[in-house]
Amino acid sequence: MIEKLFKKYRTVGIVGNAGTGKSSFVLSELISIKGNINIPIYVLGAEPSLHSYLEKKGINILKSKDDILDLKIRDSLIYVDEFADIFDSRTSSRELDKIKRFFNRIDHLNDFLIVSSAVDGFYNKFMEGLIKAFIVKEVDYAMLVNGTILKRKIMAIVENTSDYRLDIPKGVYYVITSNDIVDKMKFEYDKNLDSKINNINPFIKKDEEKNEKKVKWKIILSNQ
Repeated sequence: MIEKLFKKYRTVGIVGNAGTGKSSFVLSELISIKGNINIPIYVLGAEPSLHSYLEKKGINILKSKDDILDLKIRDSLIYVDEFADIFDSRTSSRELDKIKRFFNRIDHLNDFLIVSSAVDGFYNKFMEGLIKAFIVKEVDYAMLVNGTILKRKIMAIVENTSDYRLDIPKGVYYVITSNDIVDKMKFEYDKNLDSKINNINPFIKKDEEKNEKKVKWKIILSNQ
């Protein structure tokens, strides 16, 4: 899908709550299109545990934010995870000028850009003026900015059943652009790109163990 969007747009924004698989989706897309395009692909902000796997797949890892702030990469595809850690779209006009200059350099150096953020209010009207294509995962409505086309289109998605968020599985996403019809898409989950796959919630595990013990006791009692 991202490859298709880049035929019309130079920048794509990834929207979603933390922990909804934004990074694994983008990295999966980058790996899948690597063989179809003859330009380098760079990633900033990927979890260190994924670096070796990504490099084996031909993805270049940026180690410093300065590589983005002092952008000299050209004729490339660049993915910046948690873009708000570098540029804050909600602050002073001086900071907004820095963002404008960065996007101008992206265009001048013939680069293509993917940015993601889970920061509340990051995709405001200013950013909507710079980014015209969005991939949307599960997202709380409160995270979005009133008056933006992005929020209006997300809240208008009729399949949603929640009053508070766009509530969708990790393997589902929506494509939202300024001109086109909203599309619902699916992608295949790749466990190799999920840096949180081994994270365990001890409270959930404790509840599961309690339930297992209850089931075992029921079986024992029913057999007596």
